[in-house]
Amino acid sequence: MIRLAFLVDSPSKRAHANVVSRLALGLAETGQAETTIVCYSDDPPPSWLPPEVRIHRLGVERVSRSVPSLVRYLRAEQPDVLITRQVHANFVGLAAAWMARVPPRWRGKILVAQDQFVELCHQLNRRDNKWVAKGIYRFADGLVAPSPSVRDNAVQSCGLKPSSAALVPNPIPKFTGTVGPAPHPWLQPGEPPVFVNIGNMLRVKRVDLLIDAFAQVRRDHDARLLIVGQGPDRPLADEQIRRLGLTGQAETTGWVDDVLQYAAHAWALVHSSEEDGFAQVLTEAMSVGCPVVTADSMGGGPRYVTEDGKYGLLVPRRDPAKLAEAMAEMLQPEVRAHFAELGYQRVEAFSPVACAGTLIDFLSRRFGLRA
Repeated sequence: MIRLAFLVDSPSKRAHANVVSRLALGLAETGQAETTIVCYSDDPPPSWLPPEVRIHRLGVERVSRSVPSLVRYLRAEQPDVLITRQVHANFVGLAAAWMARVPPRWRGKILVAQDQFVELCHQLNRRDNKWVAKGIYRFADGLVAPSPSVRDNAVQSCGLKPSSAALVPNPIPKFTGTVGPAPHPWLQPGEPPVFVNIGNMLRVKRVDLLIDAFAQVRRDHDARLLIVGQGPDRPLADEQIRRLGLTGQAETTGWVDDVLQYAAHAWALVHSSEEDGFAQVLTEAMSVGCPVVTADSMGGGPRYVTEDGKYGLLVPRRDPAKLAEAMAEMLQPEVRAHFAELGYQRVEAFSPVACAGTLIDFLSRRFGLRA
């Protein structure tokens, strides 16, 4: 079988871990790859990860200190392909791969994953330097990206050959859990429709724009807004809600353990982010029957996920008036039912098996690897 290794911070926590573990699940289900998650944290793997997916601990707490142990792993285990995730981990992986190819030699290939436009590197994480990415990505054997826009941007920004860059969407497994009791009083049956927004409360997520749009919706419609998540912009959001007289109609919740329960009980999810290379929260909401309203974020993720607005309402970014119009349209029961059903259809294209098959096809074409 093809022997794959993924370098990621954790097998179970944060967005990158979810992507890797779900892709490993799909690879295991195809039976065409032997997969190892190489991580630099002590977090346990998710309970649903099959036992044939191996977890290798590097024994360090930061990726910047993992080069020696990663070199030893590559030389000893000889995976056919190492795929690194997060920009700063890409830098470390490339350095380790270069060192591991010095005898005793690792003979495999390294792919770097790029999840956003290269020019947006460093915006959210100071270790993600766009100039370093532009300079060294060409030394990788290939690149994977979650949306066509991000793939094409990386090819152009870093001077890569188009054939070296693969489109591998972020997987979303079919929801097999149980929709429990409403996790918030506003989500109880008989209450007014509730829009939810889920994510880290950072400036780039433009929660301020969402609150402005919701204030416009409230002029003509009885609805509520729950902003689920934590981050530095939460106090600003709370102050904006108070200032606009939305107390009792809009609320921030802080961190919650199971965001899918909020989406499952909500009328619709609204995504207002300035940039997003995929927007995993959209497919997660769709998987539990929650229709989506989204801004056309820089990075092209929401446009790709909704297929230009076919599977969810897509509006220009930075436009609270258009966002408010789409939210009001989604309040119509027949519109909501239409997009809820389309959402179920859309997530089938992003199943772990489908995404794993896309990756295997690329490895076969690019490197001649065969299961």
